[in-house]
Amino acid sequence: MKLKKPLLFGLALMLTAGSAITLSACGKSDIKVGAQDFYAMAALSSVNYLQDEKAPTGVTTGRLSEVLAQGTNRPESVSTQDVDSLASYMDMFRDMLSSDTNKYFTNGQVTQEDVNYQDYNFKMTFTIPTNDGQQDLVMYYNEVKTDTHQEVDENEVELEINTTLNGILVDGENTYTVEGMREYEKEGNKTEVAYEFKTYSQENPKDYVKIEHEKENDEIEYEYLIYKNGVKASETSVEFENERGRKSLELEFKANQTNLKYEITEREQNVYQVRLKNKANNNEIKEIFTIKPVQNGYLFEYSNGYSEVV
Repeated sequence: MKLKKPLLFGLALMLTAGSAITLSACGKSDIKVGAQDFYAMAALSSVNYLQDEKAPTGVTTGRLSEVLAQGTNRPESVSTQDVDSLASYMDMFRDMLSSDTNKYFTNGQVTQEDVNYQDYNFKMTFTIPTNDGQQDLVMYYNEVKTDTHQEVDENEVELEINTTLNGILVDGENTYTVEGMREYEKEGNKTEVAYEFKTYSQENPKDYVKIEHEKENDEIEYEYLIYKNGVKASETSVEFENERGRKSLELEFKANQTNLKYEITEREQNVYQVRLKNKANNNEIKEIFTIKPVQNGYLFEYSNGYSEVV
Protein backbone atom coordinates (compact mmCIF):
# COMPACT_ATOMS: atom_id res chain seq x y z
CA MET A 1 0.00 0.00 0.00
CA LYS A 2 1.40 3.38 -1.02
CA LEU A 3 -0.48 6.41 0.22
CA LYS A 4 -1.11 9.32 -2.11
CA LYS A 5 -0.42 11.70 0.74
CA PRO A 6 1.12 9.48 3.39
CA LEU A 7 1.47 11.74 6.39
CA LEU A 8 -0.51 14.22 8.39
CA PHE A 9 0.98 17.71 7.90
CA GLY A 10 2.39 16.27 4.66
CA LEU A 11 5.47 14.90 6.38
CA ALA A 12 5.43 12.43 3.51
CA LEU A 13 8.84 11.06 2.57
CA MET A 14 10.63 13.20 5.12
CA LEU A 15 11.39 10.09 7.10
CA THR A 16 12.66 8.13 4.12
CA ALA A 17 15.31 10.81 3.61
CA GLY A 18 16.43 10.40 7.18
CA SER A 19 14.90 11.74 10.30
CA ALA A 20 15.31 14.33 12.98
CA ILE A 21 13.29 17.45 12.55
CA THR A 22 13.63 20.72 14.41
CA LEU A 23 10.87 23.20 13.86
CA SER A 24 10.94 26.67 15.40
CA ALA A 25 8.41 29.43 14.96
CA CYS A 26 9.84 32.93 15.37
CA GLY A 27 7.61 35.85 16.21
CA LYS A 28 3.89 35.33 16.42
CA SER A 29 3.19 31.71 15.48
CA ASP A 30 -0.04 30.37 14.04
CA ILE A 31 1.11 26.74 14.28
CA LYS A 32 -0.90 24.84 16.85
CA VAL A 33 0.04 21.27 17.67
CA GLY A 34 -2.06 19.58 20.33
CA ALA A 35 -1.54 16.13 21.79
CA GLN A 36 -3.91 14.41 19.37
CA ASP A 37 -2.40 16.26 16.40
CA PHE A 38 1.05 15.14 17.46
CA TYR A 39 0.04 11.51 18.03
CA ALA A 40 -1.65 11.43 14.62
CA MET A 41 1.33 12.95 12.85
CA ALA A 42 3.80 10.71 14.67
CA ALA A 43 1.83 7.53 14.02
CA LEU A 44 1.38 8.14 10.30
CA SER A 45 4.94 9.39 9.82
CA SER A 46 6.37 6.31 11.49
CA VAL A 47 4.16 3.82 9.69
CA ASN A 48 4.98 5.35 6.33
CA TYR A 49 8.69 4.97 6.99
CA LEU A 50 8.37 1.40 8.26
CA GLN A 51 6.21 0.49 5.25
CA ASP A 52 8.88 1.79 2.90
CA GLU A 53 11.47 -0.27 4.76
CA LYS A 54 9.40 -3.41 4.08
CA ALA A 55 9.13 -2.70 0.35
CA PRO A 56 10.62 -5.58 -1.72
CA THR A 57 14.09 -5.06 -3.17
CA GLY A 58 13.89 -3.40 -6.57
CA VAL A 59 10.63 -1.57 -5.87
CA THR A 60 11.00 2.14 -6.54
CA THR A 61 9.32 4.42 -4.01
CA GLY A 62 10.63 7.73 -5.40
CA ARG A 63 8.58 10.19 -7.40
CA LEU A 64 8.38 10.22 -11.19
CA SER A 65 9.51 13.31 -13.04
CA GLU A 66 8.03 14.74 -16.25
CA VAL A 67 10.52 16.91 -18.14
CA LEU A 68 8.90 20.00 -19.65
CA ALA A 69 11.89 21.79 -21.23
CA GLN A 70 14.05 20.32 -23.97
CA GLY A 71 17.67 21.14 -24.77
CA THR A 72 18.66 21.76 -21.15
CA ASN A 73 19.36 19.62 -18.10
CA ARG A 74 18.66 19.93 -14.43
CA PRO A 75 21.52 21.85 -12.75
CA GLU A 76 24.23 19.45 -11.57
CA SER A 77 24.01 20.81 -8.03
CA VAL A 78 20.42 19.49 -7.71
CA SER A 79 20.18 15.70 -7.52
CA THR A 80 17.18 13.43 -8.06
CA GLN A 81 17.18 12.71 -4.32
CA ASP A 82 17.06 16.45 -3.65
CA VAL A 83 14.05 16.87 -5.92
CA ASP A 84 12.18 13.89 -4.44
CA SER A 85 12.81 15.08 -0.91
CA LEU A 86 11.89 18.69 -1.63
CA ALA A 87 8.61 17.66 -3.27
CA SER A 88 7.76 15.73 -0.14
CA TYR A 89 8.77 18.55 2.19
CA MET A 90 6.51 20.88 0.20
CA ASP A 91 3.53 18.79 1.33
CA MET A 92 4.49 19.53 4.92
CA PHE A 93 5.12 23.21 4.32
CA ARG A 94 1.80 23.83 2.58
CA ASP A 95 -0.14 21.97 5.25
CA MET A 96 1.54 24.08 7.93
CA LEU A 97 0.39 27.20 6.16
CA SER A 98 -3.18 25.91 5.94
CA SER A 99 -3.23 25.10 9.70
CA ASP A 100 -5.73 22.32 8.86
CA THR A 101 -4.40 19.81 11.35
CA ASN A 102 -7.30 17.42 11.86
CA LYS A 103 -8.55 16.60 8.38
CA TYR A 104 -7.20 13.03 8.41
CA PHE A 105 -8.23 11.65 11.78
CA THR A 106 -11.06 11.35 14.28
CA ASN A 107 -11.00 10.38 17.96
CA GLY A 108 -13.32 7.95 19.70
CA GLN A 109 -13.81 5.33 22.38
CA VAL A 110 -13.25 1.60 21.98
CA THR A 111 -16.67 -0.08 21.66
CA GLN A 112 -17.97 -3.63 21.83
CA GLU A 113 -17.56 -3.83 18.07
CA ASP A 114 -13.79 -3.62 18.54
CA VAL A 115 -13.76 -7.24 19.67
CA ASN A 116 -10.02 -7.80 19.63
CA TYR A 117 -9.09 -4.53 21.31
CA GLN A 118 -11.02 -4.46 24.56
CA ASP A 119 -7.82 -3.90 26.54
CA TYR A 120 -7.70 -0.33 25.20
CA ASN A 121 -9.90 2.65 26.05
CA PHE A 122 -9.33 4.96 23.09
CA LYS A 123 -9.01 4.75 19.34
CA MET A 124 -7.91 7.14 16.63
CA THR A 125 -9.17 6.47 13.11
CA PHE A 126 -7.24 7.75 10.09
CA THR A 127 -8.81 8.10 6.64
CA ILE A 128 -6.10 8.80 4.07
CA PRO A 129 -6.69 9.47 0.35
CA THR A 130 -4.94 7.01 -1.99
CA ASN A 131 -4.64 6.73 -5.74
CA ASP A 132 -7.60 4.33 -5.87
CA GLY A 133 -9.84 5.63 -3.08
CA GLN A 134 -8.89 5.76 0.60
CA GLN A 135 -7.03 3.80 3.24
CA ASP A 136 -8.24 3.39 6.82
CA LEU A 137 -5.88 2.88 9.76
CA VAL A 138 -6.81 2.64 13.43
CA MET A 139 -4.71 3.21 16.53
CA TYR A 140 -5.98 1.63 19.76
CA TYR A 141 -4.33 2.96 22.89
CA ASN A 142 -4.44 3.76 26.58
CA GLU A 143 -3.15 7.04 27.98
CA VAL A 144 -2.88 7.33 31.75
CA LYS A 145 -1.57 9.93 34.18
CA THR A 146 1.58 8.73 35.89
CA ASP A 147 2.36 11.81 37.96
CA THR A 148 0.68 15.10 38.89
CA HIS A 149 2.38 17.78 40.96
CA GLN A 150 1.03 21.20 41.93
CA GLU A 151 2.33 23.90 44.25
CA VAL A 152 2.01 27.63 44.79
CA ASP A 153 5.20 29.72 44.78
CA GLU A 154 4.99 33.49 45.32
CA ASN A 155 1.31 33.48 44.36
CA GLU A 156 2.03 31.66 41.10
CA VAL A 157 0.63 28.19 40.51
CA GLU A 158 3.15 25.63 39.30
CA LEU A 159 1.57 22.56 37.72
CA GLU A 160 3.24 19.46 36.26
CA ILE A 161 1.35 16.56 34.66
CA ASN A 162 2.97 13.46 33.16
CA THR A 163 1.14 10.81 31.14
CA THR A 164 2.16 7.67 29.26
CA LEU A 165 0.64 6.05 26.18
CA ASN A 166 0.77 2.48 24.91
CA GLY A 167 -1.13 0.70 22.17
CA ILE A 168 -1.09 -0.74 18.68
CA LEU A 169 -1.63 0.69 15.22
CA VAL A 170 -3.59 -1.48 12.77
CA ASP A 171 -3.13 -1.05 9.03
CA GLY A 172 -5.03 -3.87 7.37
CA GLU A 173 -3.11 -7.04 8.16
CA ASN A 174 -0.12 -5.09 9.50
CA THR A 175 0.17 -4.02 13.13
CA TYR A 176 2.73 -1.84 14.91
CA THR A 177 3.48 -1.39 18.59
CA VAL A 178 3.35 2.23 19.79
CA GLU A 179 4.51 3.93 22.98
CA GLY A 180 4.35 7.55 24.02
CA MET A 181 4.61 10.05 26.83
CA ARG A 182 3.49 13.60 27.50
CA GLU A 183 4.86 16.16 29.96
CA TYR A 184 3.01 19.38 30.71
CA GLU A 185 4.43 22.15 32.88
CA LYS A 186 2.82 25.51 33.66
CA GLU A 187 4.33 28.26 35.79
CA GLY A 188 2.35 31.48 35.82
CA ASN A 189 1.79 32.47 32.18
CA LYS A 190 4.56 30.23 30.86
CA THR A 191 3.86 26.73 29.62
CA GLU A 192 6.07 23.93 28.34
CA VAL A 193 4.80 20.80 26.64
CA ALA A 194 6.92 17.81 25.60
CA TYR A 195 5.82 14.68 23.75
CA GLU A 196 7.55 11.48 22.74
CA PHE A 197 6.21 8.79 20.43
CA LYS A 198 7.78 5.51 19.31
CA THR A 199 6.55 3.11 16.63
CA TYR A 200 8.08 -0.36 16.45
CA SER A 201 8.11 -2.84 13.61
CA GLN A 202 6.58 -6.05 14.97
CA GLU A 203 8.72 -8.09 12.58
CA ASN A 204 11.90 -6.50 13.96
CA PRO A 205 11.31 -4.46 17.14
CA LYS A 206 14.85 -3.08 16.89
CA ASP A 207 13.70 -1.12 13.83
CA TYR A 208 11.69 1.82 15.08
CA VAL A 209 10.97 5.51 14.73
CA LYS A 210 11.23 7.88 17.68
CA ILE A 211 9.64 11.32 17.43
CA GLU A 212 10.01 14.04 20.05
CA HIS A 213 8.23 17.37 20.23
CA GLU A 214 8.68 20.31 22.58
CA LYS A 215 6.78 23.57 22.74
CA GLU A 216 7.72 26.47 24.97
CA ASN A 217 5.54 29.54 24.40
CA ASP A 218 6.05 30.41 20.67
CA GLU A 219 8.99 28.07 20.04
CA ILE A 220 8.20 24.68 18.55
CA GLU A 221 10.75 21.92 18.07
CA TYR A 222 10.54 18.42 16.60
CA GLU A 223 13.11 15.67 16.47
CA TYR A 224 12.78 12.54 14.36
CA LEU A 225 15.19 9.65 14.88
CA ILE A 226 15.35 6.49 12.79
CA TYR A 227 16.77 3.36 14.41
CA LYS A 228 17.82 0.20 12.56
CA ASN A 229 18.76 -2.85 14.59
CA GLY A 230 18.73 -0.64 17.66
CA VAL A 231 21.25 1.88 16.28
CA LYS A 232 20.39 5.44 15.20
CA ALA A 233 20.67 5.46 11.42
CA SER A 234 19.86 9.00 10.26
CA GLU A 235 18.43 12.40 11.08
CA THR A 236 17.28 15.58 9.38
CA SER A 237 16.70 19.03 10.86
CA VAL A 238 14.07 21.54 9.79
CA GLU A 239 13.55 25.10 11.01
CA PHE A 240 10.23 26.79 10.35
CA GLU A 241 9.96 30.56 10.75
CA ASN A 242 7.03 32.94 10.56
CA GLU A 243 8.57 36.39 10.77
CA ARG A 244 6.80 39.58 9.71
CA GLY A 245 4.23 37.56 7.78
CA ARG A 246 6.86 35.76 5.67
CA LYS A 247 7.02 32.01 6.23
CA SER A 248 10.15 30.02 5.47
CA LEU A 249 11.32 26.46 5.93
CA GLU A 250 14.99 25.57 6.33
CA LEU A 251 15.99 21.94 5.86
CA GLU A 252 19.27 20.35 6.88
CA PHE A 253 19.92 16.70 6.06
CA LYS A 254 22.24 14.85 8.41
CA ALA A 255 21.96 11.45 6.74
CA ASN A 256 24.88 10.17 4.64
CA GLN A 257 27.07 13.01 5.94
CA THR A 258 25.62 15.47 3.45
CA ASN A 259 26.32 19.18 3.86
CA LEU A 260 23.34 20.53 1.97
CA LYS A 261 20.77 22.94 3.35
CA TYR A 262 17.52 23.99 1.67
CA GLU A 263 15.77 27.25 2.45
CA ILE A 264 12.18 27.43 1.16
CA THR A 265 10.39 30.78 1.28
CA GLU A 266 6.83 31.61 0.22
CA ARG A 267 7.38 34.54 -2.16
CA GLU A 268 3.75 34.85 -3.21
CA GLN A 269 0.68 32.68 -3.04
CA ASN A 270 1.57 29.17 -4.29
CA VAL A 271 5.05 30.25 -5.43
CA TYR A 272 8.00 29.06 -3.32
CA GLN A 273 11.63 30.01 -3.78
CA VAL A 274 14.32 27.48 -2.89
CA ARG A 275 17.91 28.36 -2.05
CA LEU A 276 20.22 25.34 -2.08
CA LYS A 277 23.18 26.07 0.21
CA ASN A 278 26.47 24.34 0.91
CA LYS A 279 26.86 24.20 4.68
CA ALA A 280 30.51 23.17 4.42
CA ASN A 281 31.37 26.41 2.59
CA ASN A 282 29.79 29.15 4.74
CA ASN A 283 26.31 28.48 3.35
CA GLU A 284 27.40 29.24 -0.22
CA ILE A 285 24.32 29.41 -2.47
CA LYS A 286 24.66 26.65 -5.06
CA GLU A 287 21.33 27.11 -6.82
CA ILE A 288 18.13 29.18 -6.66
CA PHE A 289 14.89 27.90 -8.21
CA THR A 290 11.13 27.98 -7.70
CA ILE A 291 8.50 25.37 -6.90
CA LYS A 292 4.81 25.73 -7.73
CA PRO A 293 2.03 23.24 -6.89
CA VAL A 294 0.27 21.94 -10.00
CA GLN A 295 -2.39 19.32 -10.62
CA ASN A 296 -0.02 16.36 -10.91
CA GLY A 297 2.56 17.36 -8.30
CA TYR A 298 5.05 20.22 -8.15
CA LEU A 299 6.55 22.29 -10.97
CA PHE A 300 10.28 22.87 -10.51
CA GLU A 301 11.64 25.78 -12.60
CA TYR A 302 15.41 26.33 -12.66
CA SER A 303 17.45 29.39 -13.59
CA ASN A 304 18.88 27.70 -16.71
CA GLY A 305 15.41 27.24 -18.24
CA TYR A 306 14.99 23.57 -17.34
CA SER A 307 11.68 22.62 -15.72
CA GLU A 308 10.00 19.44 -14.56
CA VAL A 309 6.87 18.25 -12.76
CA VAL A 310 7.59 15.95 -9.80
